[in-house]
Amino acid sequence: MTVPSLSVSVHDRYTPELRDRIIEKLRAAPVEREYHLLTPAGLRALAEIHSPQVPVLSLYLQLTPDRRIKNAWRTVFHSLADAALKPIDDRRKRVTLREEFDRIEQALIAELPELGRGVAFFVCRTLGFWRQIAVPLPLPDRAHLGPRPYIRPLAWTRDEHDRFVLALLSQEHNRFFISQIGQVEEVFQVKSGPLRKILTDRVPQDRSDVIVVEAMKNEARIIAHAVGLVVAQFEGRHLLLSGAPELQAAVVEHLPKPVQQLIGADFAVEVHARPAAVAAAAEPAQRTIEAREERATVQRLLDAGPKGSAWGEQPTLDALREGRVMTLVVDGTSSKPGARCRNCGGLWATPTPSCAACGSDAVEQVEDVVELAIERALDQKGYFELVCSDAARQAMTRIGSLAALLRW
Repeated sequence: MTVPSLSVSVHDRYTPELRDRIIEKLRAAPVEREYHLLTPAGLRALAEIHSPQVPVLSLYLQLTPDRRIKNAWRTVFHSLADAALKPIDDRRKRVTLREEFDRIEQALIAELPELGRGVAFFVCRTLGFWRQIAVPLPLPDRAHLGPRPYIRPLAWTRDEHDRFVLALLSQEHNRFFISQIGQVEEVFQVKSGPLRKILTDRVPQDRSDVIVVEAMKNEARIIAHAVGLVVAQFEGRHLLLSGAPELQAAVVEHLPKPVQQLIGADFAVEVHARPAAVAAAAEPAQRTIEAREERATVQRLLDAGPKGSAWGEQPTLDALREGRVMTLVVDGTSSKPGARCRNCGGLWATPTPSCAACGSDAVEQVEDVVELAIERALDQKGYFELVCSDAARQAMTRIGSLAALLRW
């Protein structure tokens, strides 16, 4: 895969024109047939797709280690395809859908995502629409046809604090990644020549050290601004740095103040390492940060008390129905059947013949009311915290597996 890159020389300065060049590269359209991490912008783009005439095929497939051995995933894939094709009587529609499944299968045969526990495809040939997303969690296997991409399962991957930017720094080659725990995607590079050698060959000996230091500071400014633009473009919540301490310090000095506040930790990895090695090197620091943020969120729930938060399943679902949820907090092991009112949209933790909110009997059972709660919170522009660390989950036993910080 070709990673967008920028080459700088000893004569370059950070200017509005240079900024625009970086932004243009970061916003480049994804290349077809490459796996990408799900970003907030990517999820919003999926939500905007609407094809009322020709359905969009959404496919979720787990790629756990056992399924990667000898292409064991193909058995499950063919079962999903057969189940989706069987109800379709129209021959032309069946042929079209079979072709879509064939395209996906060929993409999987050509390359499985190196990282992650699953994959999601969203395809519609008529729209010229094709997305491949590597997901960090083993989402349930499913094939879905509809006028819009079926994105509800992706809500489980949208943990508010699991959005990292990784910066690998060196004097001549700087690499930038976006990351969820266990996954990375390289999104940008900044390259430069050997500054000290170039300058000492061209300037008087008695001036070389001063000029080299100034050139290095100038390069640090460019790198720092590139870091800030990557964080902004991909809505990173945390920044992790790898590189020599003196170079890190020079870059941090020139970071915008809001970006400095996102620095969580540093980690060590060789600057030319493969993505899998980068993901493995960053993971311990990421998990430490994630566990810290989870404990802090649960503590805010406890401190807010019953007036500023909702504890337990039904009180939290009621707060969602009223649009009061600012941050939804979910135990990572939580999943349970429930009910949804088709009239008012209310969610219920247990099946009920009629809606307690509006009195309608248009109530349907749902497989996982927690999944719907996450989707509802994100639709309401709320935040979502998936609690996975042992300490935070233990603290949640006091308030239930589903809780929320309230707007009012």
